[in-house]
Amino acid sequence: MASVMQNAALRACGLDAIYFPLECQQDDLPVLLDAFRRMPFWGLAVTKPFKIKILDYLDCIDPIAERIGSCNTVRMEAGCLNGINTDGDGFADALYDVFGEFHGKSMLVCGAGGTARALSFACASRGMGQIGICNSSLDKANRLAWELKQFGANACSFPIEEIPDVLRQFDILVNATGLGMQPYEGQSPISAEALFPQLFVCDLAYNPSRTKLLEDAEKKGCRVMNGFAMAVYQGVRQFEFLTGKEAPVSIMEAALRGQGD
Repeated sequence: MASVMQNAALRACGLDAIYFPLECQQDDLPVLLDAFRRMPFWGLAVTKPFKIKILDYLDCIDPIAERIGSCNTVRMEAGCLNGINTDGDGFADALYDVFGEFHGKSMLVCGAGGTARALSFACASRGMGQIGICNSSLDKANRLAWELKQFGANACSFPIEEIPDVLRQFDILVNATGLGMQPYEGQSPISAEALFPQLFVCDLAYNPSRTKLLEDAEKKGCRVMNGFAMAVYQGVRQFEFLTGKEAPVSIMEAALRGQGD
């Protein structure tokens, strides 16, 4: 899906380039990157399971990506590899577009993995007033909350079982657990009874476009956002970082939406 969106943007900007998928075995990563240094590539997008491992081979890394501990975009610069992470800012851009200004607001994040880390640091850097972390592993939730505090954020952590008790303290709820996506369709990290109309509910899944959490939230009268806008905006960030051109956002959105259909 990313290829369709990025190639639509390249065509719209009249750029003589192509975005294409490339398979790589874990042991082959250093050889592949060495080859990239010698070839006319602008850069590459990095997917699982390489987002962490690639950090060992970068010549330069954005401070936020380093703090997150993962990289999803690498730009070639005179034979050097310059890495960033667009997942967090992609989410923050999407949240601003759909929710509105979130400076000073409060957000509860379900999950403490790579995507949860990325969006938490991005929102903290853009003025989110409070960030709560809950996770099935309380140790991971505590660790992320501690790191956010070191970053200067107002952060706290909870056992996932305490969500019904603490949820009304927050303006925004984000599901970054994977529950609701394949193979966990029909599941939600939160009971419908805990939701309330003033809550803005985000689920990072966009296939399916309506998870159980979002369906429950809509029935409760909540405003909702799935992962589609995040997918678009993180792709926009990637395009602009790799090409130096302003991304044609509407064209990228239409291309990704058409692919989803």
